[in-house]
Amino acid sequence: MAYVRSHKFCCCLPVRFGVFVMSLAALLFGGIVAVAGWIQVKNLPEHPLSDENKKALYIYSVMFSILALVGGFGFIGVLSKQRGLVSSFGSMLAIHLGFSIGTGIFAIYTLFKTNSDEALANCINGSDDQTVIDSCHDGLKILKIVVVAGFATAWLIELWGCLIVSSYVAQLKEEEMASITSAPMVHYVPPPANGYAFTQPGQAMGVQAA
Repeated sequence: MAYVRSHKFCCCLPVRFGVFVMSLAALLFGGIVAVAGWIQVKNLPEHPLSDENKKALYIYSVMFSILALVGGFGFIGVLSKQRGLVSSFGSMLAIHLGFSIGTGIFAIYTLFKTNSDEALANCINGSDDQTVIDSCHDGLKILKIVVVAGFATAWLIELWGCLIVSSYVAQLKEEEMASITSAPMVHYVPPPANGYAFTQPGQAMGVQAA
């Protein structure tokens, strides 16, 4: 098989390693953030949010759940080293990035648009417990920071990942073409129709008949 130079990113790292790390990071990061989001959804009865923040939280949780699934698909693709799987992973990642940007902007907008006093009142829910009040104040601040940081980080990872995956797909295509062109050319040559020449009548002694 002919040698194909490995594509690089960050000057010296092979793109296959980049796809591996990126897909694993998407799987782990998306999974952790999604779990945190769904835990907060589960705790909504104890710490209620406004309708807008509930929508943002659900969108946030769903998007990172999908990110984890896409990352898992890419992880399998890079381990199997199949161009079709890796290419599909890149396409899904690009689609997820576009959808994530749109829904993320909506989630961030609704999160900051909501009146903080109203959100705090919904969270405290008439409780006089100072621990609950402090928890609601801190929770709202942390929620905003986590949402913005989470979306921004995910978008950067996905955008960079799309470029790396595209480069790796091109490398796999080059390897496939090199494998085809370097394969030995085998031509089948049929045996003579008359077999061995001196087996014909009048040629047994190697003398041409007059």
